[in-house]
Amino acid sequence: MERIDRNNKELENDPFLLASWIAKSMAGELSDEELQLLNEWRMTSERNHRLYDRIVSREGRESKQKHFMAFDKVFGWQGYSEKLKKTEKKVISWRVFLRYVAILLIPLGAVVFGIFHSERESVSLIDLNVIKPGGTRAELILSSGKIVDLVTESGVISHGENMIIRNEGKTLSYKSTGSQAEVDSLSYNEVVVPKGGEYQLVLSDGTLVYLNSMTRIRFPERFAGECREVEVVGEAFFEVAKDKHSPFVVKTETYDITVLGTKFNVTAYVDDDVSTTTLVDGAITISGKSIGETRTLYPNEQLVVHKKSGEVDVKNVDVSYYTAWKDGMFRFRDVRLEEIMRVVERWYDMTVVYEDESVKSLHFGFNMSRHETIEPLLNIFELNGKIKITKEGKVLKIKRGR
Repeated sequence: MERIDRNNKELENDPFLLASWIAKSMAGELSDEELQLLNEWRMTSERNHRLYDRIVSREGRESKQKHFMAFDKVFGWQGYSEKLKKTEKKVISWRVFLRYVAILLIPLGAVVFGIFHSERESVSLIDLNVIKPGGTRAELILSSGKIVDLVTESGVISHGENMIIRNEGKTLSYKSTGSQAEVDSLSYNEVVVPKGGEYQLVLSDGTLVYLNSMTRIRFPERFAGECREVEVVGEAFFEVAKDKHSPFVVKTETYDITVLGTKFNVTAYVDDDVSTTTLVDGAITISGKSIGETRTLYPNEQLVVHKKSGEVDVKNVDVSYYTAWKDGMFRFRDVRLEEIMRVVERWYDMTVVYEDESVKSLHFGFNMSRHETIEPLLNIFELNGKIKITKEGKVLKIKRGR
């Protein structure tokens, strides 16, 4: 009880702490202990409960996003600090909290809408008709043809003579319990990640694979022979376990990637105009009829295959823009709107309709959490002024702005 009281007083007297905890809880990045303390604070009084609901769950009135984005946050924080010094021994009023919360709700680089307060107007962060972000979901197709929903089934999925398949949290793992010599034939499994999903997979050799939305990977339950082969459609990030005696091969529709042990990202969606491989660490070779001679990539290099023209490019890139998705971020710099919206459609499980085809070629850049609802992202586009977006259910209609 003493701990709860101490926690409540700390949150009551420090709007920065309270705002940051609420913002982090909305982004799903609050620790279990912090979440428990926040819930204890919220349930301590009706006043606290109403304040929390007012910030995160009320519907109905238009937010002041434009005012927030134009707000001088450095100047505002300086003003808040002075205010706090004068009132540090007093309970901060709702009005003070709501006035400065716009500065504070910026968790982990994500854009979060601010809340402004006046005597006759309240503002909400979340509209009732929101498009929610994707989450952890996938299906496993066993060699027998059985389909396992990895959202509803956890723990040991299969415990055979030489293999344990286990699903925990957001990771499906394969653990060999016998030697490779005992494997007479390969049994293949598939993991299918739907639109609006993501998952992680640990293969029997210890290789870790991050799977993005609308991705399918086919792989043997256990590797055997002179190489380790998997097939990928969609987007995946590999952290390949080293084995100098057994190269790791990723087969895509366009080409094959061969490695011994390294980290790289593969984007190989069927409906994309290009296929790309981006190398983070180590070295890889890429071969296939579509690219002619075998290419070797080194760290911070990217191979791009243009499917229609057959053109192949190798260039130096900032790999963080191409691997940010596995860390829960959107990172774009000077990218065509059509390319960005393909990513958005897959992750938010929605549809984009262009009422003006010319907007597809407009370029944008931003950096934000992809675990937010879609509203902060739409706000970024709207404030740019180049386009106008209308949301109808899970359909975004885009036309030119000013």
